[in-house]
Amino acid sequence: MKLIPLGERIVLRPVEGKERTKSGIYLPKSSEGKKEGEVVEIGTLKDGSLIPLKRGDKVLYGGYSSEEFELNGDKLLIVEYKDILAKVAE
Repeated sequence: MKLIPLGERIVLRPVEGKERTKSGIYLPKSSEGKKEGEVVEIGTLKDGSLIPLKRGDKVLYGGYSSEEFELNGDKLLIVEYKDILAKVAE
């Protein structure tokens, strides 16, 4: 099954963040202000053009309006394009 997000939405596969710092201190879930995800599918902008990301890109996203769901055993999120904060370059 394939998902095609409608409008200015993006489907992400969340990437688990670090649970501990280098010195061994455990980080609480509440400290996760910005989250990281991998782009799975991309919607379109209001003018009909593609959102300037591609499948496999790593991004940071914020906000609280993401929708979680499971598809084919994968945990996925649908987020608004405006909630994407940055693309992670390696």
